[in-house]
Amino acid sequence: MLIWRRFAVLCSVLLAAACGAAAPEPNPAAQPQGEVISWDRNPNTIVMRLDRIILNESPRERLNRLPACTLYGDGRLIWVSFVPPGGEEVSETYLDEVTMRSFLEFIIRDLNFYDLPDLAAQEFPPSEDAAQESLTLNVSRGLRTIRSYRGWANNAYIAILERCRTINPQRALFVPAGAWITVYEEPRNPALPEVGWPLTAPFRLAEVAASGEARWISGVALAQLWNYERQTQGRIQWIENNAAYRVAIQVPNISRDSPPAPPGSETPTPAPTPTWPS
Repeated sequence: MLIWRRFAVLCSVLLAAACGAAAPEPNPAAQPQGEVISWDRNPNTIVMRLDRIILNESPRERLNRLPACTLYGDGRLIWVSFVPPGGEEVSETYLDEVTMRSFLEFIIRDLNFYDLPDLAAQEFPPSEDAAQESLTLNVSRGLRTIRSYRGWANNAYIAILERCRTINPQRALFVPAGAWITVYEEPRNPALPEVGWPLTAPFRLAEVAASGEARWISGVALAQLWNYERQTQGRIQWIENNAAYRVAIQVPNISRDSPPAPPGSETPTPAPTPTWPS
């Protein structure tokens, strides 16, 4: 009887071991090819962003510089393109779920996003005014940003930017409905283009510059100002009472560090239409 009991115990141990070997614990990190990519569908959630900053640039330049490409949770895609001889335009489109998922899979699997190092954390900037490019992804595997001063493995930054600009042939020029305007008084520079500030504009440049605070504007005045600033990449001088001013525009959730829109800005009170120079 004792022999049979020992034999039964031994069989039980062997059977448990065999079952354990047949069903190992899953390891999600070891199966990246099989995961299903998901993301927050909120239209204000930034799912992917390409950005480029210049070290030690002026506060005005930093505020005015837009991220190169941003993809939002609802499929909205906004990107910047260079327009000769010295301007830029901002475009937007929407991606359906299939196209958006394919785009994210291209970044994660084809470009091996999670294997790309944060190169900027491993070296000093090559110069005091070096350009730093960054790529941010915010999906089910978490939020991650990587940066580089000198280029990317797999040419990742350029590859993603090119796909941003070509992924959907249906696009429209982006013009914000409302934005924060910061004004800086600067010495008048004869090498820069200049335009007179209209008397019918919704604010005086000298007043906003003296306050040191951003002013919220909307409507036609903003659309005209936005177009001038984008066409010159912020190089334009605005002349008011023979003084020169430069302007920075921040659009909530589009610009890098913009404050949120003020309460009630969804239905702004129409301002008088300014008479802009032609």
